[in-house]
Amino acid sequence: MSISGELLKVIMRNYPTGVTIVTTVYNNEYYGLTVNSFTSLSLDPPLVLIAIDKRLASHEAIDKSNVYAVNILPDDMRDLAVRFATAPREERFKGLRIRTARTGSPIIEGAIAYLDCKVVAKYPGGDHTIFIGEVVDAQVMSNKSPLIYYNRGGYYSIRQATPL
Repeated sequence: MSISGELLKVIMRNYPTGVTIVTTVYNNEYYGLTVNSFTSLSLDPPLVLIAIDKRLASHEAIDKSNVYAVNILPDDMRDLAVRFATAPREERFKGLRIRTARTGSPIIEGAIAYLDCKVVAKYPGGDHTIFIGEVVDAQVMSNKSPLIYYNRGGYYSIRQATPL
């Protein structure tokens, strides 16, 4: 028995995740998108993975450049998460203060932390590609509370969570 993609989305909305903006540079142009399909994979060597929809321009850019940065967003960057999820690619970086790290991928000022990665493996994942990146540079830049994605597209602060 197979379930529909819509049912999977409904179910996964009940699983809170952190919110990141994954960025890359390809042909001297910046690409970026909001991503919650991100996780650590290994400590030695330091590996993280992201899953990117094959239909997106950012997918092609990461696939060809073989580099990406994961920018972990604080709860005061909700508007930026929405922009990188919905705005045309050419408008996503407008007005942002960024710098680059070792791979040349954009690092967003105000992010909690970043992981700058070179792609070491790619795996098919249905309509996505799983990119495994070796972390070649990383830094914690603030101690702000993280932005969380939960329940039908809602963004929340972890400060709204009730301790058990």
